[in-house]
Amino acid sequence: MSWYIDQGPESDVIISSRIRLARNLDQYVFPHRMDARQAAQAADEIIQAFLGDDAKRHHEYLTIDLESLGEIDRLALVEKHLVSEDLAKPGKHHRVIISRDESLSIMINEEDHIRIQAMKAGLDLESCYTLAVDAARLFEQQLGVAYSETYGFLTACPTNTGTGMRASAMAHLPGLVMTGKIRTIVDSLGKMSFAVRGYYGEGSKSQGNVFQISNQLTLGLSEEDLITDLKRILGQLIEQERKARQALFHSRRLFVEDKIMRSYGVLQQVRLISAEEALGLISDLRLGLSLGLVKGYAEADINRLVASLGPASIQKNHGQPMNPEERDAARAEAIRSLFKK
Repeated sequence: MSWYIDQGPESDVIISSRIRLARNLDQYVFPHRMDARQAAQAADEIIQAFLGDDAKRHHEYLTIDLESLGEIDRLALVEKHLVSEDLAKPGKHHRVIISRDESLSIMINEEDHIRIQAMKAGLDLESCYTLAVDAARLFEQQLGVAYSETYGFLTACPTNTGTGMRASAMAHLPGLVMTGKIRTIVDSLGKMSFAVRGYYGEGSKSQGNVFQISNQLTLGLSEEDLITDLKRILGQLIEQERKARQALFHSRRLFVEDKIMRSYGVLQQVRLISAEEALGLISDLRLGLSLGLVKGYAEADINRLVASLGPASIQKNHGQPMNPEERDAARAEAIRSLFKK
């Protein structure tokens, strides 16, 4: 059972929480300077340190050599946020360890030797941190991890040095987008050293009114400080989004109802649909759920659907490459199936 099937706290606004920890081995140069032999040796040491001879752990986790996968399978992992786009690209012994519930993934030989990522539904940064730090401590106990008493954990990118931690959340903000307030909020968050990115993180655009909010700096701050600061910001964002939804609903009720019910109708009958259009209509469906206009579905149902709608995921689920129209037809079929239950 995947993490996104759960009903998390504040799930009407916060889709998911994530903690990412970066660690490096002190006996090796950073991945971008490693040769193939070093990369293979480092990957083997990391996997052995985490899995060892523990039969239970071997059962609970999958180890994947990204080089052994085709492009569709690699990109499907990106679409599910289990690996980064960089790890999915051809490289030197790119590997990943993934828990069967997909709440924990450990990327190997990306920008850093080890990137631990923990994800949970809704606003649940503390649970993510516990999951990620337990994995990090396992590595720290068994491997020589690059650490400075002055600077903290050493990373390939200086902005990650210190805790090596990025805390983030995926937020659904249709109210702030439709009321035109989102740009001011994004600018304000940037001035407070928080990054606002699109659906797939750095370099991506927002789709379906979903934004990723994360801390930018780690040096000189503790993990607890970073989580507390992000939770404070997210609390304010949740309040502003809920107020924006209610204000829009009361001031332009017919407009909001029409927008939501049109999208609801299209999703039930659609025959061809792109991923971008689907996410836009699903955003309206999410809004309808939160306002009580659409009933009978939970955010978890929507999360499960969205995880399967990317171009690579559609092709992987059907076991074959598809042209764009075939993908759009298969995506439409997957969407319609939600409403047949």
